[in-house]
Amino acid sequence: MNSPLSAVIVGRLGHLSLNRPDSINAIDLAMMQAMTETLDTWADDPAVSAVLLDGVGDYGFCAGGDFREILSKAAEGMTIGSVFFRNEYRLIAKLAEYPKPVVSIMHGMTMGGGISLAGHASTRVVTDGVKLGQPETGYGFVPDGGATWRLARTPGELGTYLALNSVDLTAGDAIALGFADVMVPTERIGELTTALEAADDVTAPDEIVRRFASGAGAGAGAGAGAATVLDRRDWIDACYSAGTVEAILERLWAFSNGEEVDGLRAADSSDPDAAANAATAADTLLRLSPTALVATLRSVRAARDGETLREALERELRLARWFTTQPDLFTGVQALVAQNTNTLHQGSVPDWKPADLADVDLTDIIAAMETQLRHSVFPRGLGIPEEATEA
Repeated sequence: MNSPLSAVIVGRLGHLSLNRPDSINAIDLAMMQAMTETLDTWADDPAVSAVLLDGVGDYGFCAGGDFREILSKAAEGMTIGSVFFRNEYRLIAKLAEYPKPVVSIMHGMTMGGGISLAGHASTRVVTDGVKLGQPETGYGFVPDGGATWRLARTPGELGTYLALNSVDLTAGDAIALGFADVMVPTERIGELTTALEAADDVTAPDEIVRRFASGAGAGAGAGAGAATVLDRRDWIDACYSAGTVEAILERLWAFSNGEEVDGLRAADSSDPDAAANAATAADTLLRLSPTALVATLRSVRAARDGETLREALERELRLARWFTTQPDLFTGVQALVAQNTNTLHQGSVPDWKPADLADVDLTDIIAAMETQLRHSVFPRGLGIPEEATEA
């Protein structure tokens, strides 16, 4: 059986490759442990001056967390929130705070936890064929692993829209919204890797990376293509600035019917298909987990209030652990694993409980976000005691 992680030192470069191509490099516990141990070793190794993080296989960098493993561990009685998510979040923080430069390369499918791994590197590369997204609300979960912190820092209400509607991003979108720094064409990734491995000094790998960007020598977004999500910002800001998911839906319906919302009508939008796109967005929301939608909106809005990444990870851990006790996560993941439904693009919708937004208990969600755990992500770093009311 192959190792879930390839770790080699070539020249002065530590090269980490996610190595589960049959599952699009989905993150499992073994991969997390191997990455953590390797990064700890390389941090103190003078022979390593920078790290490259990529994924094996043509389908994508990383499809996110391995929810097959989560379901399996849950069946064994393991407290998933205390093991899988905590380990993952600590790894993400380690990458974000790493003492040496880290270059990540996102290609093909890069979803959820995959964005969290690569998105906190010091230099983040996307290829022309990348497809990024936060699909969590489609399987009864919430954006996590620092995702709310990143989404809350996008322009206007775009992060709210991306989080709630599980929207896919192009390379241009990713750069414009701060998910990536530069686009390198797929056919030049091999050259880029070789250049990083051959460099005598890779303490400034960003300079090497930008030589391979589309339109060499140009800015970060050069060659990345149009940012399609940004073209919809006016009506997204108007509709998604509402305080609740129900109110967002009401605004989307009104806007799609030609009514004025927050001073904007579809006829005056910079998006020529604004009315149709707003109607599609509303239809999408109706297919997703009501509990996940309410919790996601609350979580993204909370991340705006001056949170650090570490603070966001702590809050996300508390919410993720609560979701492992809720039926929608298991309903959604089972549907996803069985490939019996695609909640975003086909007619079938999982049996969400509750099925209506009006029946979601916001009090429970707020309590979950605010209740400290006995074993947090950074118990000492944030001054959170080891002893608390939750496991």
